[in-house]
Amino acid sequence: MMKPTPRPLAVLAVLCLWPLGAGAQPAAPQLPVAGYIGKPIVEVRLVSEGRPADDPASMALVETRVGQPLSMTAVRASITHLFGLGRFEDVQVEAIDAPGGVALRYDLVPLHSVQRVDFRGAAGLSEGLLRQTMSNRFGAAPPVGRAPEIARTLEQLYREHGYLRAAVRPHATQLHDPDRTVLEFEVDAGAQARIGTVAIEGVPAEGRDAFLREVHALPSTAYEPSEITSGLADYVKKARKRGRYLAAASFRPRPAADGAVVDLTITLETGPVVTVAFRGDPLPQDKVAELVPIAREGSVDQDLIEDSIQRIKSYLNQQGYWKADASADRQEGQGTLTVAFTVRRGPHYRIAGGVEVVGNQTVPIEQLRPALAKLQANDVFIESNLGAAVSAIAGTYQRLGFARAKVNAAANESNPSPTGEGLVKPVIAITEGALTRVGDVTFEGNAAVPEEQLRAVVKSTPGAPFYQPQVVADYDAVMLEYRNRGFAAASVLVVPGLSPDGTRANLTFQIHEGQQTIVDHILIVGNTRTDSRVITRELLLQEGKPLGEEDLLESQRRLGALGLFRRIRIDPLSHTSGGSTDVLVTVEEAATLTMSYGGGLEASRLLRAGPGGEAQEQLEFAPRGFFDVGRRNIGGKNRSVNLYMRGSLRPKSPEPDGTERTGFGFGEYRLAGTFREPRAFGINADVLLTAALEQGVRSSFNFARKGVNAEIVHRLSPGIRASARYAFGTTRTFDEQLDPADQARIDRLFPQVRLSGFGGAISRDTRDDVLDPTRGTFLSADGSVAARALGGQVGFMKAYIQGLWFQRVPVKRRVIFASRLAIGLADGFERVLPAIDAEGNPTTEIVDDLPASERFFAGGDTSVRGFALDTVGAPNTISSTGFPKGGNALLLMNGEVRLPVWGDIGAAVFMEGGNVFNRVTEFDFGELRGSAGFGIRYRSPIGPIRFDIGFKMDRRQIGGELEPRRAFHFAIGQVF
Repeated sequence: MMKPTPRPLAVLAVLCLWPLGAGAQPAAPQLPVAGYIGKPIVEVRLVSEGRPADDPASMALVETRVGQPLSMTAVRASITHLFGLGRFEDVQVEAIDAPGGVALRYDLVPLHSVQRVDFRGAAGLSEGLLRQTMSNRFGAAPPVGRAPEIARTLEQLYREHGYLRAAVRPHATQLHDPDRTVLEFEVDAGAQARIGTVAIEGVPAEGRDAFLREVHALPSTAYEPSEITSGLADYVKKARKRGRYLAAASFRPRPAADGAVVDLTITLETGPVVTVAFRGDPLPQDKVAELVPIAREGSVDQDLIEDSIQRIKSYLNQQGYWKADASADRQEGQGTLTVAFTVRRGPHYRIAGGVEVVGNQTVPIEQLRPALAKLQANDVFIESNLGAAVSAIAGTYQRLGFARAKVNAAANESNPSPTGEGLVKPVIAITEGALTRVGDVTFEGNAAVPEEQLRAVVKSTPGAPFYQPQVVADYDAVMLEYRNRGFAAASVLVVPGLSPDGTRANLTFQIHEGQQTIVDHILIVGNTRTDSRVITRELLLQEGKPLGEEDLLESQRRLGALGLFRRIRIDPLSHTSGGSTDVLVTVEEAATLTMSYGGGLEASRLLRAGPGGEAQEQLEFAPRGFFDVGRRNIGGKNRSVNLYMRGSLRPKSPEPDGTERTGFGFGEYRLAGTFREPRAFGINADVLLTAALEQGVRSSFNFARKGVNAEIVHRLSPGIRASARYAFGTTRTFDEQLDPADQARIDRLFPQVRLSGFGGAISRDTRDDVLDPTRGTFLSADGSVAARALGGQVGFMKAYIQGLWFQRVPVKRRVIFASRLAIGLADGFERVLPAIDAEGNPTTEIVDDLPASERFFAGGDTSVRGFALDTVGAPNTISSTGFPKGGNALLLMNGEVRLPVWGDIGAAVFMEGGNVFNRVTEFDFGELRGSAGFGIRYRSPIGPIRFDIGFKMDRRQIGGELEPRRAFHFAIGQVF
């Protein structure tokens, strides 16, 4: 946005009439400027294009207030504040003599920002192409001042498409109420040129006509320079794929005077066929393309050849060929070019007897051994490992305070071994020098920041070892302390004073504080829908407080986390005095309506009843899709409402006699509407209201659920979140595969159960990526209580605790170790219900189970792979026919190593265990079931796509048959 230079007091002390009543007032004699200074202000008005503009946001920026004496300083500051809004082209101030003092009128000349861009005339090209070209470089609503540059860019676009006489003329039309500008471009494309004669310098292999057709340069066709350039680039690319790495092509146009016809001259160089040869010692075939990427790069540039030589040397050095060498030469023939690499590996070196360390008089060798891990006896000798050991030992000495320590090393080649291998006896020589400790730590020049606060951030303390990197960190900490206090111009110099014997280093922090910057006003612009208070509450910067660096960065991060804005900028606008600054917060709001949809195919292993009613595993495929639509920033308060729908079609279940049925029948779906109110009830927490309707599939039953949920979520810190909720709903189970004798009493008595209860959760998340983490942890605990006193039919308490750990293995490639431990515990509250015994007499029955929909299940692609869905459980949680009944206790343990393979393709190996127990008191670590396996990963734009094969570690007889040995799983997203 272009900002004109403010005129501090453009019209002050002007003789004028101020309409105070119905009629015009008589003119008063003009007073000199000095005549108004010091007079009390009796009225302040803001006017824009003849209309009052004294809105609260603008009036708050005016420093000339009623009752105060008029000063030029306050007028200048007011103009500076108003200009900071970025809404005005000019600000003029008029002072009028008034009874009892002076009246001020601020005349605000609005900056008419571009609201719409139109294209008119004979465009020739599509409006979409014109608008995209403009938007890519100048934005969708560019400032008026860049209109001539936009016109030139569009004319260049026309020339690239053969419109050599195209003219683009910009026009700006200002509109009012509201103030805005419509930017129009009048286009006269003219006629598109045609290709005349075409001369080819060079001989295309495929013939003249085929070549011209391929590069879009046939005579008498439309002249499109961009198409010709692209065609020649593709032609060169194909030639280089055929080994002609020196191929090149270009064209020169010769337009006629009227621009209607363009003659072309195409220069074509096919170049020789390039081959790569190797002499001397061989290289592994699977490494050649990586070490010598000539074919991949399609080039024989000298820099690439020299880089290949260095790659070969480095690779052989890493294999133990300490004195390996390589060279390359070029041999030209008739239409050929051979790049020949000569490789000389030399002897293969090993370490004889390990590395010798001398000179470590103070530091024991045990403390240095970690640096020598790759220099053991008989290890392959890699010179870079010796250099790394030297650096690590030097770092150890520096951390211990030996500031003058020197570490050197020599390889010391010895006579070769009888097998012809080279031998080295590395020696690392240490000159320790004196142990240097920190002496006095003093601060000079710190007038605004107390010394004790500076000492709190400095980690170099008297008596501690002197460590130069720690001194640098202390310098950064002191600088950050000053920047966070608004001293942006502060400078710090750390002067270490070393004693003559080198045993003591006094540290003096010489500080020049400069002027502290205080936030004067916070100006918010660009928020047409969002309430300014929503933005202000996310800002850590406050008016009247120092302009802190961390506060500024954190404020920008918090505004971005709202998800309401495409772009956010926070810029200080310094005053001429330098002691205070306005802060301009510029936002560009995102669209309020969001929409997403997708579809796919789900593959899962489920239990289905066989001809005799026994459970049999089947691989089922189900088409599925989802649709999500939401509206955010409702009422400008960052409220949002969202509607989510997903559904899938399951294959029809077999007939009771076991006969298979074709086609799709049962529909699995979920429909959920969510309303989110941030900072509800004036507290720092979000309220979410959800209503959901769903129908789903389990191994032993299907279910239909509907209910409402109210949740309060509070973020305790960036990584810790706590929530409390109330849930009310009903769940109906049907299509049960269990015999009545195997069913829990609660399921027989309440095939549709009503539940009402409260719950709470807390989680800590330090993962670097939610979808595909490489490091960090996720810890969570969730508990809930349902009770009849709250309106439900049964009661229970339930808890689920899990921990996820992710760690990158310290190797060159991206190898991740991921693990999970999860525990679930539940217990039902007893309820006595009337019943009828077998003889028809009234009796009672005690129910203390959890409903089927609330019990724990395990097995499948997200818990224990190698098992079908829900099929992991202790024997008393599995029916006689093999269907799971679920339980009140759960234990899951997962470990997985994720490995890169090639590009976006990866692999994983895993080992998992766990079980479901009928009661918490039956928890038994000796009854765990386990699996191991491997899988393939593809890193797609929508997240990791995985295919896993799991193998059971122990197989059991269920329903008279042995469990399948393995199970296949296909899903999107990591297991955990």
